[in-house]
Amino acid sequence: MALLVSLGVGGCTKKVGDAIVLEKEHIDAAEPSPTPTPVTTSSEIAVAAPSPTASTQPTQTELAPDEIVVDTYVMKKNVRGTSKDPRASSQEKWLMKVEMMQDRRRFTVMADRAHFLKYKVGDRVRVRYKEATTPGLSGIPGLKINAVDFLQ
Repeated sequence: MALLVSLGVGGCTKKVGDAIVLEKEHIDAAEPSPTPTPVTTSSEIAVAAPSPTASTQPTQTELAPDEIVVDTYVMKKNVRGTSKDPRASSQEKWLMKVEMMQDRRRFTVMADRAHFLKYKVGDRVRVRYKEATTPGLSGIPGLKINAVDFLQ
């Protein structure tokens, strides 16, 4: 109950600022998943025993020459922006990366198709967003983009 009260009291601060469009990217809708396969019984499932030498520490591996990292996702270069992109969902996405002019913060804005086609890299846009006034789980204020408006 106390958590709900603190969330209601904390709220968000609405902010507006000027930004520059750094990148634009279109991601196709993901291909529909195939129909589910018949359920297998527990006697048909083979489970591998955990390896005794497996470490719990994450290992850093080198990328293959045809791989890239985009928004923490590793993918093949020819997959980026297609329906096989790991960031693809059931709907198309039009992403615009912007940088705030006053404090150099960078946001990825999910724009609609009209705004995506209207703005070019290097254009100046007006960004409205909400910033959480109560710290998140990590102690860092949360940030949510609301809208992007073009400055005339």
